[in-house]
Amino acid sequence: MASGRGKDGGVGDAMAKDGRSKDSRGKDLREDADREAPAGQAGEKYERILDAAVEVIAEKGYFNAPVSAIAARAGVADGTVYLYFKSKDDVLRTAIDRNFDRFHQQVIERFKDLTDPREQLQYIAQVHLESNSVNRAMAIVMQTEVRQSAKFIAEFSHHHLVKYIQVVREVIRRGQQQGIFRQDVSDGVVAHCMFGAIDELLSSAVFTGRSYDAKATAAQVLDVLLNGITRG
Repeated sequence: MASGRGKDGGVGDAMAKDGRSKDSRGKDLREDADREAPAGQAGEKYERILDAAVEVIAEKGYFNAPVSAIAARAGVADGTVYLYFKSKDDVLRTAIDRNFDRFHQQVIERFKDLTDPREQLQYIAQVHLESNSVNRAMAIVMQTEVRQSAKFIAEFSHHHLVKYIQVVREVIRRGQQQGIFRQDVSDGVVAHCMFGAIDELLSSAVFTGRSYDAKATAAQVLDVLLNGITRG
């Protein structure tokens, strides 16, 4: 993919076979950018591009969000985007990866002090629900744009949904071993029910603009999940 001339790029900048930007002499432009930028500046641009991509795609839709609009929102030249990413797909994919990496890291850190399986499940639900208020643009992208692409759905399911479900299943199995949860239910079914319920609540919040208390809603979801709706 040619990038043409940009303020941060040169004539004939292109994407090499390994996906990294090269100039006409085969020189790695990403390495040049990182070497020439003051400490922390290269990383700052990278993060700004990711944030800008999520915001612009949430506002305009994926197909109406050109790289030039993402670059303008990030305050960089068009060519700079291609110093860090192969394509618009790559920018969005990386932004999604970053978002879920933060989610899982937050859960892992909290689990160091939170040991009760019921409280662990409620915390996962709470953090998941908080994603709408913490980063509404990302919530919009995940609930709308990603679902319009079979490729992104497949990638998300393979990389992130599997990991999410596995974390929940491990908590449920610990609860079963401790005698807290029933042994005759499938941890996989429960994990998918939990994800599906929260995902639907997030979709409702995105499409209707409805606000809710993440902690209180997470508690209700877990109450229904663990105790059902039968009185007594």
